[in-house]
Amino acid sequence: MFTYSFLLSAGLLSLCLPLSANAQRAAIYQEQPGTWLASVSLGTTRYAGDMNEPGDFSHLRLGASVALSGAYRLSTHAVLRAEAQLYYIYGSHEHTRIDYNNLSFHSLNPDVWAGVQVDLWPTTHRTRPRSPYLLAGLGLTYMSPKATYQGHEYDLAPMHTEGVDYNRLPLIIRYGFGYPLVTDKRWRLHLEGTYTHVMSDYLDDLSTVYPDFSQMSSLAAALSDRRSEIGLPPNRPGAKRGNSDKNDGYFIVSVRGVYVIRTRWDRGYRRSRRG
Repeated sequence: MFTYSFLLSAGLLSLCLPLSANAQRAAIYQEQPGTWLASVSLGTTRYAGDMNEPGDFSHLRLGASVALSGAYRLSTHAVLRAEAQLYYIYGSHEHTRIDYNNLSFHSLNPDVWAGVQVDLWPTTHRTRPRSPYLLAGLGLTYMSPKATYQGHEYDLAPMHTEGVDYNRLPLIIRYGFGYPLVTDKRWRLHLEGTYTHVMSDYLDDLSTVYPDFSQMSSLAAALSDRRSEIGLPPNRPGAKRGNSDKNDGYFIVSVRGVYVIRTRWDRGYRRSRRG
């Protein structure tokens, strides 16, 4: 909770900061159509699914992410952007209303996406060198939920813990917002918040009902129903295991370092502005 509150407060505070007295001079560093950008970002993640409680800010279960991206400014308002990311998430029934099911998972997953970033005002604005922006795009993620059982880590998807062989490479839809906290000649520092909607309910290996354990290996059955570890009787086949009404997803709040790639066109433009 502290991490999210701090980053959000920093973003809101930056909106109120006075603009630099050198805004006119900085016009030669404005991103014009045709500008190429590269960035790296570090962030904190929060999984949204069947193993957390919405609104429970005392057990956020924060993970981490790192991403690399490339972008091309299409116009003074729009940027085309592509990104590859590695993110860690985890969840547990502990501290939820259904803690008696005793399930948990953790996952280190890659994702890739491409989309558009839209500035709320143009880069050529005479008095606003920094612009908030919205972003949206489509991509793919590879799901690799794991669980620790009796001191060993197991990949859950091949275990078919609900008796189904689900797709581990689902489509994702990403959307969010960002704000440049710092702008320099060739560097920018952005604060960014996104939500990634996964077109699957198995990001956490949990969706529907408990399977027929007699059709599974003893290890798969033990990973599917872990109530016996806390002294409770096992669930019956067909008992509710997850909520299939809503797909899973994850939030990311990140800090992005953006580098303006100097090209021949870019150098010529800046020389003309200086003249």
